[in-house]
Parts: sequence; C-alpha cells; structure tokens
Amino acid sequence: MKAFSDEDEEKIGSARLVRNVGEFLTAMEVSAAGRFWHVWDSKTDEDVDSTAVSVRNSERPPHTNTYSKLYTKPVIGMMHETMASFQTWFAPEDVVSYGIQLIPFTAVAERRDDPEWTNILYPVYAKSCEVANQDNDGFCEDNGWSVAQACLLAEASGDFEDAVEMTMDIPEEVFNSDGGSGNSLSNTLWFISTRKQNPYSTTK
Repeated sequence: MKAFSDEDEEKIGSARLVRNVGEFLTAMEVSAAGRFWHVWDSKTDEDVDSTAVSVRNSERPPHTNTYSKLYTKPVIGMMHETMASFQTWFAPEDVVSYGIQLIPFTAVAERRDDPEWTNILYPVYAKSCEVANQDNDGFCEDNGWSVAQACLLAEASGDFEDAVEMTMDIPEEVFNSDGGSGNSLSNTLWFISTRKQNPYSTTK
C-alpha cells in the first residue's frame, strides 16, 4: 500500500529526505557509541575461531579502542571536553554506568551493540548487578537494571532460554522503574527472542 500516489512527487521527495536523514543520524549514533562509549579492542585473527573471523571480516573492520590501555572499563559513563570517566552523575553503582550504555533495547541495538563488546561486557555487568543487590538492598533489580542484564545475556551468549527465565523472574513493577526505562515485558521477550548467535561468545 502506497502512502502517496505516483503523481505526488513533492511528498515522495519529502518522505525520502526524512528517511535519508533518519538513516544518516542513526549511522552517526551507532558509530559514536562504538567510538566513544563502548570500550574494547578487537581480538586478532589468532585469538578467535574461523567462524568469528569470517563474520568480522565480512561485516566490519576490527575495532580499535579510542582510549589508553590504562582505562580498563568496558564503558564510558560521562564524557567531558578533555576527560572521560566511568561514573555517572546520578548514581555511584557500577551497574548504572554499564546499563546506560545499553538502554533502550530496540531493533537498532543490533547495530549499536557489537557482539565482541557484549561478550566482554556481560560478566562484569552480571557481577556489578550482584554487588549492587548485596550492598544496596536489591538496587539492581528494584531499579530495573536486571532487565538490561537479561537482554545483554541474550546478546552476549545467545542463551535465550536462560535470558527468558531471568526475565520472567523479574517482578512486574520493575519494568516501570528508572532502569527499566519503560522497557516492557513484551518488548524484553521480543528483544531476547530475536537476537542472533554471537560468534565471540564465551558466556555460559
């Protein structure tokens, strides 16, 4: 079904321009996430199996970390003119700094979240969620960051059954919390079920 008739050239041209601008801005955001906010160095061909090498070479060049090797965290929490730092301005918990680089979970996250990076991030995310729960009376789950953990597990490992089980254990009200960011239960299950297998996965 066409939105405009073939004779409506002005409207068709405007719609095409909106689409092109949207694609351009999306590409810029995805590139910026990998350049400035998601931190990792791609492995060499000798460090990954042949399937992973094939996927990497066919879809993208190896990623080069923007920051000094002295910076060991897999995300940047805040960026200033001459400084990048791990913490956020609104919460001291590590899981928050990780989580804000994952939300929202939409179709474009498949382009935003590099599979090698998600595999690196998941273990530290899971640990930070556990620590936040222990040290701050259930902070990770109560504030919705466990929703991000379930989605990240699916991205990092392709372990859809465990990710769904983790999701179903999350209390319903959590999906409306700050970290849940309105990421509904149905959207979470959709996101998990539509992830691809990660050729870099070492997550169990």
